[in-house]
Amino acid sequence: MKKYILVFLMSLSLGGCTWITDYFGGDSNEEPPKPLAEIKNAIEIEQVWSVTTGKGSGEQLLRLTPAIDSDKVYVASRDGNLIAYNVSNGEKIWEKETGKKISAGPGVGEGLVLVGTRNAEVIAFQIADGKQLWSAKVSSEVLSVPVVSDDTVAVRTADGRVLGLSAQQGKQLWSFYKREPSLTLRGTSKPVIVNGMVISGFDNGQMIAMGLKDGRQIWRRKLAIPRGRTELERIVDLDADPVVDKGVIYVAAFQGKVSAIRQTDGQLFWQRDLSAYNSLSVNKKSLFVTDATSQVWSLHTVNGASLWRQDQLQYRSLTAPAVMGNYVVVGDFEGYLHWLSLEDGHLAARMRGDSDGFSVAPVISGNMLISYGRDGGLTAFKVNDNTSK
Repeated sequence: MKKYILVFLMSLSLGGCTWITDYFGGDSNEEPPKPLAEIKNAIEIEQVWSVTTGKGSGEQLLRLTPAIDSDKVYVASRDGNLIAYNVSNGEKIWEKETGKKISAGPGVGEGLVLVGTRNAEVIAFQIADGKQLWSAKVSSEVLSVPVVSDDTVAVRTADGRVLGLSAQQGKQLWSFYKREPSLTLRGTSKPVIVNGMVISGFDNGQMIAMGLKDGRQIWRRKLAIPRGRTELERIVDLDADPVVDKGVIYVAAFQGKVSAIRQTDGQLFWQRDLSAYNSLSVNKKSLFVTDATSQVWSLHTVNGASLWRQDQLQYRSLTAPAVMGNYVVVGDFEGYLHWLSLEDGHLAARMRGDSDGFSVAPVISGNMLISYGRDGGLTAFKVNDNTSK
């Protein structure tokens, strides 16, 4: 049976915590979170609205990232609430109390809002009013956001499967299985659907492309090789959500590398030694990565060379980066949002967004940034137009 290593991930994230010592024995050599130096905000940031959605993700490190579609933002909480809000003013459009333990989502597309549950279900709701359309039983807990394209829902389950479901009825169309290592981080990366393929990372360091309609393997690329004497040292999960830009897939492995591969056949363009489990962001010539010690990197998309590195937030359990105009934004475990310059990575601004901290990256809609805290607080900030364009 697969063993999840939640405490290890949390220990790396929070730096000074002793959970890793308690779990594995021995002395902790983790660094404490860096204290925040005072800064003067160089950009104007205004809180526009804030609402409470439910219990959020808590300390369970669930992938409950808000989803934006047009002028609406959709958010799910672990206690089963699924809510749609107006992006501009926070007005509630509809709310659905599912009665389920939601563990991933929402995913939005083709008129659907999709969530995954701890009890191995994928549930589809009508985007206009939240009406439940179907529920599909899958093989195990869903820990990554379901995605949909061309009438097919792709979902990654915790037992090493990628499933294709009918977007109309939830009927299973195909299943692809890859055996998982016995010890992994808790979490799985979100599949990517592009050009008739479902592309997914696995916990053995492989990325595999499957046919969207039949699930057959199209190509496979080994991106991280397990090394070390213990199971712990050999963890190479591809838990970071990959990003696709101009025919190139960018992906990161824990205790491995950041890689750039060709979308069509998986050919490797470049690799860079950098351990990460958070999702990536790309903007023009730059790839943004939050590494396993909460340093934020800007890498050149052509060759992976470092453009800058921001280490003043190290061990603060940073979220994945989100690109917003001339800035990249990350949240931390104390609930602060940090705006870093795209040009050189310097800290340009900071705002407190949630007292319980952040597990997921903020989402961007024009000059609006929406953060989702661990306690279920959903908050919208507006950035001065002159700095966000």
